[in-house]
Amino acid sequence: MSETTSITEPSRWKRANREHLEAEIARLRVLLHRRALWLRRHWGHDSPHDDMTYRISEAQADSLLHGEDAAAKASFYTTDPDAVALGSLLASVEARIDAIGKELQHAGAPAALDVLARLFGLSRFERDVFLLALAPELDSSFERLYGYLQDDLNRRQATTQLALTVLPTARADEQDERDCLLPDATLRRFRLLAIDEAAPPAAFPSRPLRVDERMLNFVLGVNRLDERLASLLDPVPTTLISPADAELAGRIMRWVQAADSHLPSRRVNLIGATDANSRHLARAVCDALGIVLFQLNASALPPSRSDRRELLALVEREAVLLQMAVYVDLNAARAEDRPELVHDIDRLSAFCIIDSAVRWPGQRETLVVAVPKPDAPQQAEVWQQALRAAGLAPNGEIGALVEQFDLDPSQIGRAITIARGRAALRSSSAELTSDDLWRACEQEAAPKLDELAQRVIAAYGWEDIVLPPQPFQQLQEIAAQVAHRAQVYQHWGFGAKLNRGRGISALFAGPSGTGKTMAAEVLARHLRLDLYRIDLAGVVSKYIGETERNLRSIFAAAERGAAILFFDEADALFGKRSEVKDSHDRYANIEVNYLLQRMEDFRGLAILATNRKSALDSAFVRRLRFIVDFPFPDAAHRLRIWQGVFPPQADLQAIDFARLARFEIPGGHIRNIALAAAFLAASEGVPIGMLHVMRAARREYAKMDRIVQEADFGPYYAAVTS
Repeated sequence: MSETTSITEPSRWKRANREHLEAEIARLRVLLHRRALWLRRHWGHDSPHDDMTYRISEAQADSLLHGEDAAAKASFYTTDPDAVALGSLLASVEARIDAIGKELQHAGAPAALDVLARLFGLSRFERDVFLLALAPELDSSFERLYGYLQDDLNRRQATTQLALTVLPTARADEQDERDCLLPDATLRRFRLLAIDEAAPPAAFPSRPLRVDERMLNFVLGVNRLDERLASLLDPVPTTLISPADAELAGRIMRWVQAADSHLPSRRVNLIGATDANSRHLARAVCDALGIVLFQLNASALPPSRSDRRELLALVEREAVLLQMAVYVDLNAARAEDRPELVHDIDRLSAFCIIDSAVRWPGQRETLVVAVPKPDAPQQAEVWQQALRAAGLAPNGEIGALVEQFDLDPSQIGRAITIARGRAALRSSSAELTSDDLWRACEQEAAPKLDELAQRVIAAYGWEDIVLPPQPFQQLQEIAAQVAHRAQVYQHWGFGAKLNRGRGISALFAGPSGTGKTMAAEVLARHLRLDLYRIDLAGVVSKYIGETERNLRSIFAAAERGAAILFFDEADALFGKRSEVKDSHDRYANIEVNYLLQRMEDFRGLAILATNRKSALDSAFVRRLRFIVDFPFPDAAHRLRIWQGVFPPQADLQAIDFARLARFEIPGGHIRNIALAAAFLAASEGVPIGMLHVMRAARREYAKMDRIVQEADFGPYYAAVTS
């Protein structure tokens, strides 16, 4: 193994890095020793046992009155035998530092202190000041040395005055060196050094300087995110992206590299895509630049401006130490917090990639990029990449998946992992099937609609619904359009012709109980999709803008989760629009138009149900793809409903279905009667008979406010009315 290879091994590099740091500290000791020699000559104490805490000698008073003679000090360092010997030792130590540094540099793993100086562009003096503040963290004996050299054992930390008197300077004007310790200078702006706020108040030259644990760990070879930022910054993982997004990421990377200004001043604003896609695109840009990406959790920023700026200063430091970019999702921030967030991010000295719905209003030069939402072919390519990366063969059913499920690249990766787990449960050698992928997508894309929608478990199939031929055929056409979107939109090219209007919308109109909800369940079960029922009467709000926000949340969650949306009581929002008389009427029309547009853009199936088709605006009805009328069932259809309403396992006794079909009631009420009759029979411990059904029918009539007539109940009339 070569020496170069051995040094780059983590354990050997740490030892070499520690040797380099120890040599730097040894150099600092020599500088402090030389300063001590000069002070002993300069102080002229009456006795080494004098307690100078409460007494100042005449020689010291003269020194304080006249100030330190820089020329005399320089002459002392070159003429005093002990000082000259220390000068030779200093040159020897510096040669060792240089040799170790070059050896590490040649091995491709520079010393941490050299990396720090390069990252922040530190001068030799700034580097020495950092070391001066760092030394007590490595060796506590420096605390007493600092007290001795500052003639006050209470001053045990480095100070500006100590730095200016001990460290060699490259400039003639001491003020230039003093400026590097001002708040906006590199050392303090990036928190490489900090003023010890816990120390007693003192003049600027005497304020203690300290190095925090993060910087101590860095020079010791440990470079990981500051723990104080753990809740504020989340790493953005690398994921697969489509070829189109990869090409766009490359163009953004080239713009960043071609800029004259430094990287920390650059801003990229991604507009228009989903937050997940923007985040993956941002990560691809950072991968191309060779830097990492962290997402800023704006909600974790403290309300206090001073506390917030202190945390953001630490973010600036991490951006340099970790070679990090910051991803900001402006859409996720509360509207009232956005102005302050824009101001804070604009001041941040870090490369920022901002995701927003509209253009970023910051003042720095910004590249604005409109990011299109990945279409089905692009998502299909990501699927195939993910399958290949997992060592799986390409799947021919991917087209159907991408038309139904709107998954981002990370979700696609997790879905494949879930699918492989499902296959492994069957057998360790089982092959991955299309059904495994479909079920995995359902699990990964489970919609978050609990607050505004109710999930309906689809229990009915085609054999359960009884309808005339025309509406039954329309339901099958709806199912076919949803199932074959991949073939029509992708393989036959219709998707390229349709930027909008790819959503499938249907209106189910008919009296209550005629099968509208059942039909939605049939479609959901046939298509293997979740069904969510939304009561529009609960979504519509009297507050301006609230209805639109509710609808936006519903569609966004449903689109991610590939759900069928079933809007009940559609006439609550889609009734005939009256003339605009005030702002509320005008906004109600805006809400309707918003929903119509959103339905046209919705990737899935949206079903609207109404009991009053005549109450709907004709302009709205024209924009729906399907209108299915659910008529009141006639006697023949009622007979079929009665014959199918009892499960095969039910114990029946002499049920006269022909007589039951005479009840002029829809299927919903028939199901209620059958269930009630079953409970009546179960409570008596006997099979379900006609009397049980008739008694249940009488209860249903009472709920419907219908009069119980002998013509309806026939020979059972007396039994149910007694």
